Amino acid sequence: MRSGTKLRIALRHLRSKAFQTFSVVSVVAFSVGLAVALFLLAQGLRLGLIRAVEPFDLIVGAKGSPYQLVLNTVFLQDVPIGNISWKDCLELSDDARVGFAVPLGFGDSYGGYPVVGTTSGISDIRTRASNPPWLRIGEGRFFDEGGFEAVLGAQAAAGSGLRVGDSFRTSHGIVASDEHHEEYRVVGIAETVQGPYDRAIFVPLETLWEVHAHSPHERGPLRLSEHEEDEEHEKEATAVLVHPVSYTDAYSLAASFQRSADKQLVFPAQTAIRLFALVGRGEAFLSIIVYAVGGCALLTTLLVLYWSGAARGRERELLHVLGVSRKTLVFISWLEGTITLLVGALLGEMVGRVGAWAAFGLLGKATAIAPAVPLTPQECIAPLLLLSVGSVSTLIVAWGEVN
Repeated sequence: MRSGTKLRIALRHLRSKAFQTFSVVSVVAFSVGLAVALFLLAQGLRLGLIRAVEPFDLIVGAKGSPYQLVLNTVFLQDVPIGNISWKDCLELSDDARVGFAVPLGFGDSYGGYPVVGTTSGISDIRTRASNPPWLRIGEGRFFDEGGFEAVLGAQAAAGSGLRVGDSFRTSHGIVASDEHHEEYRVVGIAETVQGPYDRAIFVPLETLWEVHAHSPHERGPLRLSEHEEDEEHEKEATAVLVHPVSYTDAYSLAASFQRSADKQLVFPAQTAIRLFALVGRGEAFLSIIVYAVGGCALLTTLLVLYWSGAARGRERELLHVLGVSRKTLVFISWLEGTITLLVGALLGEMVGRVGAWAAFGLLGKATAIAPAVPLTPQECIAPLLLLSVGSVSTLIVAWGEVN
């Protein structure tokens, strides 16, 4: 019997049990899709976090949780843990071990997008010395540090509807509250950085000092003087991005900050690695669940194929009387099972990718983390494992049906 004829017989058998075939394909697709989505989400989140942390060598901030400092400074999430004095910022900038230092001030927002007070030095940050600047202007220009001007991140521009030339007023805090009286004018829109700072609105740090100096009851990113008779508020920053001259200088700086009672220095990459470890433990637990679901799907497939084969006993006997060898009957039964598993695995791959990309879209809107993931060997493990084990198991079941 020709191979084409065997394939037609197998397909006819599958069509004759359409609901049964659909059920098995659905179970296989669900298990494979769940596994693929898990691998993609874990890998995508890992790559997205690495991309977000990459531009920041060291971060100096108030004493407290290093995780909260990284979440606030790198991912623009959570609230600042405190401030450091402008004097400390200047000392860092003048330190011979520091290539450059970029102060940051947080606490205000516009339309849910965080306002980041900083200096033009932020445009000097590069992920590598040979790479172009991390923050580049796509439209307009960078702000002048003396005026109420703003540069929008790519996502902030798209979501807020603001364009170059528009004016807006910021609010205190992340949740919409009373607006400040001062107006900012948009002078530039940044190219996408493929990370959380796409949601940022960059303004001169000096303007944040001025805004909060006119609001004596606020405790924003720049604390006011405790002495009411003092008209000058104390200049502060939430954090400082530090680019060391060398790796040796980086660890020397870290050692000097270990003795500080009110400040800390963190390596964002090391903090992210600890987060990866936590994610990894959760991923391992979920992997056990995924493979258990896959095993149940395979067992269901084998049982359905066995019952289906048992119900067609008279049909096989008739084919055998007509001259079809038992070897051919085994091959046809194996072909039915393999086709079912293959269709389910391919459908599961597509479902898993679609589900993962939907989750990535929701994550991107909330955090601007861009977890782009190419096809990886890990992603192929679940469907290949199911096909390999399933194909062998189907052959065993088919042999038991015929003999």
